Amino acid sequence: MRLNLNQLAVFAKVIECGGFSAAAQVLFLSQSSVSKQVQNLEIALRTQLVDRSGPKIRPTLAGEILLAQSKELLAVADHAVEAVQAAALLRTEPLVIGSTSTVSGQFLPSVLRELRRREPAAQFNLAIGTADQLAEALEEGRTGIGLSGGPLPPGRYRSERLAEDDMLLVCPADHPLAGRTATPADLAGETFLLRECGSQTRRQLTDLLHSWELTGARTLDLWGTEGVKEAARIGLGVGLVPRCSVRLELRHGVLAEVRVRPAPERRAVLVSWTLARPLTAYEQMLLPLLRDVAGTAAKAA
Repeated sequence: MRLNLNQLAVFAKVIECGGFSAAAQVLFLSQSSVSKQVQNLEIALRTQLVDRSGPKIRPTLAGEILLAQSKELLAVADHAVEAVQAAALLRTEPLVIGSTSTVSGQFLPSVLRELRRREPAAQFNLAIGTADQLAEALEEGRTGIGLSGGPLPPGRYRSERLAEDDMLLVCPADHPLAGRTATPADLAGETFLLRECGSQTRRQLTDLLHSWELTGARTLDLWGTEGVKEAARIGLGVGLVPRCSVRLELRHGVLAEVRVRPAPERRAVLVSWTLARPLTAYEQMLLPLLRDVAGTAAKAA
């Protein structure tokens, strides 16, 4: 025989509420209808599930066993409904990918190209912001999947490391320290190009300045990796950027690396997905795609 999920749900509610009348009020059904559902379930299973002999109903031994199993079965059924509903929106709801700005400019284009190749009809939007803004969107379920250049604040989401990249201190190609290995003392007279507030790169550079005992150094606030690169190119200072963002500039002599010891820590690219709601079908498809793109990029590096 096959269990009737509706009867199972009514039975579980009766036990939870401690009676047929209380369950009927919660379920917006008549007491006779609730009682009939449980009776039909007992008939189908050929055993008594509810002990009605006392002032308060309670499950029999068979009822206790069924109750324990029913919670899992009903949870699986609810998950199946959510998955079907998400799949129904697959072609109508756009995929929103959250990202911090550095990752959006360097890692995401390859992801979007592969997404377009696999799903030509897919509609997708990018939500670019700071790490704190991305964490808040994931926490609230407004964004299902987000990419960041480092760990996010704790929240209702899980994270997975996709890739790593070196962080370089770059300067103009004609700078006296271009291509050289420098100590923090050699950098004392430099202007340091800082990313916008909330940027993980900004935090990393300010932490480096503290560890290098250069907290009093001149700084210049800019926006985005491209702003830092251009400011470094025209001689406004030295800036911290991911290696992947300056490969062409280094190859063609537009920018140069200052190799400083101790070197900046490598930057991790993380994918995080919300636990505040079920992932849509597009979001579920995106996770393995991100892993594939990251793996391909690592082999090519």
